[in-house]
Amino acid sequence: MSYVFPGDLWLTQFLQQWGDGLAPLMKFFTWVGYPQAYMVIIAIIYWSFDRKLGLRLAVFLTMVASLNSILKQAFHAPRPYWLDPEIEAILPSNGFGMPSGHAQASTVWLYAALHLKKHRFWILAAGIAFMVGVSRIFLGVHLPSQVILGWVTGILAIVLFSVYEARVLTWFLSRRFTLQLLGIFGCSLLMLLLGWLFLRLARDWEMPLEWIRNSADDLAGRNESILSSAGLGAVAGNSGGFLGTALGALLMHRKGGFDTGGMAWKRILRTLSGLGVLTAIYGIFAWVSPDQGEALLYAVWRFGGFFLIAFSAIYLLPMLFRTLNLSS
Repeated sequence: MSYVFPGDLWLTQFLQQWGDGLAPLMKFFTWVGYPQAYMVIIAIIYWSFDRKLGLRLAVFLTMVASLNSILKQAFHAPRPYWLDPEIEAILPSNGFGMPSGHAQASTVWLYAALHLKKHRFWILAAGIAFMVGVSRIFLGVHLPSQVILGWVTGILAIVLFSVYEARVLTWFLSRRFTLQLLGIFGCSLLMLLLGWLFLRLARDWEMPLEWIRNSADDLAGRNESILSSAGLGAVAGNSGGFLGTALGALLMHRKGGFDTGGMAWKRILRTLSGLGVLTAIYGIFAWVSPDQGEALLYAVWRFGGFFLIAFSAIYLLPMLFRTLNLSS
């Protein structure tokens, strides 16, 4: 099943007819929706402005991203340029298309607005989320229905977080440390198992030759193939990111947290040094990246890389800031 709804392809082609002049703007909003951009923004908030809000955003984002990667394995839905050679892949993306990960992750802005409770930020958050979704359609990498499902899934996650967050957190913090660790590792393992389950259920599914043929030219310059779309790589990465975030948050809670205030030069130094370390870690892991064709090794690499980046941002770097008297 292709999961193409009436008007999907027509609307995608219609948006692309607006002209190449919009491409830089759309690429910018797509960049805003990449994990690297969220990592930078959330890390700055967490280290230097509002620790609790930054942590909330990090946990929300890793859980929403994990759900998205699992749903993509469940649907096995194509991207628009796989289906119609007349749709231009202005910024080609690999992996399945439903729901849109960019659109789903962009709801983190709405989650932030919910906690900040400022009317102007609500407008800004809604505008960014909307433009991130539109950019994915314009760039030819998502159908409108895939973007809408991404928004809906993210908003439902916000509702669930709002209703159950306080109760779950109270219950979790009242447990023994051993049980807390088991709960965190169990949630991470559950994400991996769900992804693996959907892969097993679709083990007899074959990528349509039409999809492979239509996408080949667009992905040739990236040395990629859509054949690698079915795999645990994305699920493993997001699962590792959740584990690093949750484990780091638990250990930091036991250490009493840290102060995000202080003099301006301390905030700036925390931000610059922290981003420098994360960039170095990211660069090292990108340098030793295995081929996506080595499915198991690639999944392990993604899990370990995302775990280390998240754990460093949430726990190791704040502890270093405390040691260096950049934070109390």
